[in-house]
Amino acid sequence: MRPDLPSKFECKSIASDTALSARDVALNGLFVVNTAGITVTLPAAREAIADRECFIVNNAGNSVTISCANSFPNGLDAITLAAGASVLLYCARISGTQYRWASVGATAA
Repeated sequence: MRPDLPSKFECKSIASDTALSARDVALNGLFVVNTAGITVTLPAAREAIADRECFIVNNAGNSVTISCANSFPNGLDAITLAAGASVLLYCARISGTQYRWASVGATAA
């Protein structure tokens, strides 16, 4: 976490397919999914949100998909978050002007 950013997150509840914006990631940071089988789309990994992290908690009874075209390591477009699991997502620069979402706690979709 960057020292110049607040460590307190505002929780945002998600009940249907949702596309998060860079502003959502910067301001909310904590997202709780309450409906199984939906897709949460992250903003493209880019310089504007580099070094930002967010957490997604799956409070639903089945898995959910977290997607972002070609923005996960190894060119993956999506990851799966199991029921009851949570994931830490971090937007990191991998080289030059290339950015990717790193994830801890989810599996490849």
